[in-house]
Amino acid sequence: MPRPISATLHLAAFDNNLQVIRRFAPTAKIWSVVKANAYGHGIDRVWQSLANTDGFALLDLAEAVMLRDAGWQGPILLLEGFSRRKTWR
Repeated sequence: MPRPISATLHLAAFDNNLQVIRRFAPTAKIWSVVKANAYGHGIDRVWQSLANTDGFALLDLAEAVMLRDAGWQGPILLLEGFSRRKTWR
């Protein structure tokens, strides 16, 4: 039987947290890791709240395409390589 687990995201807090980190580490590059569709919350729902990040780290190419289609123009790091040669051609 599944446990009734839920998570509430306060999207406005993401940008505030980025600002706090930048105050303490002003020269650091901050990347947001939002693999697995932002851990089930939906990349399309959370990426704009993280728009002040320096880059996004994603698990696969489909997520990268989704993020580009949504409007992100910054750097993207794929955390998983291509499993089939035809995928990257």
